[in-house]
Amino acid sequence: MTHPELTVVDDVAWPVAVTLRELVERALTGALGGTPAVCAVVPGRDVAIDSCCDGQAWVRIVRTYPVLAEEFPNGRGTPLDDGADLGAFWAVELGAGSARCAPTFDDGGNPPSAAELERSAAELADDAGRIRRKVLCDLPKAETVESVWIGEQSSVGPSGGCVGQEVLVAVMTNVCVCADEEA
Repeated sequence: MTHPELTVVDDVAWPVAVTLRELVERALTGALGGTPAVCAVVPGRDVAIDSCCDGQAWVRIVRTYPVLAEEFPNGRGTPLDDGADLGAFWAVELGAGSARCAPTFDDGGNPPSAAELERSAAELADDAGRIRRKVLCDLPKAETVESVWIGEQSSVGPSGGCVGQEVLVAVMTNVCVCADEEA
C-alpha cells in the first residue's frame, strides 16, 4: 500500500500516528480476515468505516497533551512556560483498529449461522491480537517513544454491514517542541 509523502509541522502526534499505522499495516498482512485493502491515519473522533468488506484498518489521533513522566498516562495540563517543570513530556493518545464485513441475513432472509458469527468474531480477535502485539512489542522501539500504555480494546458496530474493534494507546514522547527555536 502506498502512502503519499506529506510534510506535516506536527512533530509530536503525527510521527507517532504514522509509525503506529505502519506497524498496524504490517501486523495485519496475512491476517485471518485477509490483508486490509485500506490502512490509514484517519481524521476525526469517529472513524468513517467505508471499506469494511475489503478490510479497513486505521489509526486516529485522539488527543495530545503535556504530562509529567510519573503521571503518564493520566492527562492533565502542566505549565510549559518559564516556570515549567523540566520533566514535562508530550503524550499522544491514539486509537488503532480494524473493521470487516459483518455477517448478515442471506438472500433467503436467513440469519447468519453460528459458524459465520464465530468466524467474524475470530477475524476481529485475530486483528486485535496482531495489533496489540505490535503496540506492546514494536511501538516502544520507535525513536521518539519514551513509554507506551495500552488501554481498553472495544468493539465497533455492527453498523451498516460492518463490525470492528479498536484499542486505545497512549504514547509518551521525548520530543521537544521548541528544539529548532532554541538552537
